[in-house]
Amino acid sequence: MHVWMGLLGMFFGLALLIWGSNLLIDGAAGLAKKKGISGHVIGLTLVATATSLPELATAVSATISGSNGIALGNVVGSNAFNLGLVLAIGALILPILPDRAAMRDGMIVLGATGLFSVFAVITNRGIGRIEASILLLIYIGYVIYLFRSTKFSGEVEVGDKKTTSLIIMLLFGSIILFFGSVILVPSAERLAGVWGVENSIIAVTLIAAGTSLPELLAGVTAAIKGHEGIAVGNVLGSNLFNILLIPGVVALIHPLAISPLLGEGLIPAMLLLTALAVALSYRKMGKRSGIMLMIGFTLFMLLTLGSVIF
Repeated sequence: MHVWMGLLGMFFGLALLIWGSNLLIDGAAGLAKKKGISGHVIGLTLVATATSLPELATAVSATISGSNGIALGNVVGSNAFNLGLVLAIGALILPILPDRAAMRDGMIVLGATGLFSVFAVITNRGIGRIEASILLLIYIGYVIYLFRSTKFSGEVEVGDKKTTSLIIMLLFGSIILFFGSVILVPSAERLAGVWGVENSIIAVTLIAAGTSLPELLAGVTAAIKGHEGIAVGNVLGSNLFNILLIPGVVALIHPLAISPLLGEGLIPAMLLLTALAVALSYRKMGKRSGIMLMIGFTLFMLLTLGSVIF
């Protein structure tokens, strides 16, 4: 009974997170467009943000409740999921040609992931408020750079809704997002207790898969429609959001300690998977690249599940 209650709570919480993030981002995009902000900039920044809001809400709620393993495990698992499944499936559907902007952003994601790994693993301190501030400043600097220099072909379509309706969507989406995270985190803790595993295991697997569904849906849809730039940009933007903004925000609330499982195994594995994806991006990413990324993700999951078995 406890297992089914935990699974039902996770499913319901994830559904609320996805619904709330869609409402929130539609409202924010509509208000931004009404203020005259470029649709190109809205697409590049808000689309990636929209698909990563479930991870942020989950991490903040987990940190407040003292579940560091869920907060960090969700970040690590989501980034691995985005690269090993979302990007891989996109490459299987539509060959991705080398693009200067994508390669540049890929190197930025790799550098950010490396810096996060240094803070979390090599210094053996975890993510404190100083490290959190550095991560946040880098993310803010990157967004400012995008606003000034990057053009993006996708837009978030919001129709002709009135400002009042958009504000209501913004507020209602925020409320739903909050309640979704409040339901999801205790349900994950319940499952971890019943199964006798670290709560970070639940976060890296079940929660990460659930909160990465928006990225998967957006990436597959973009690939099917032939928009390879959106498929790649969605993954890069989401991973950068996950690795810089989320630890930055939650570690300002409370410093994040790193468990041996994350520090000695999963974070280095996530860094290697990121390096593999960046290396593959310098040539046309087709079926072979997609299969290689999936193999990398499978090894990542085996390492995760192996810690439970052994």
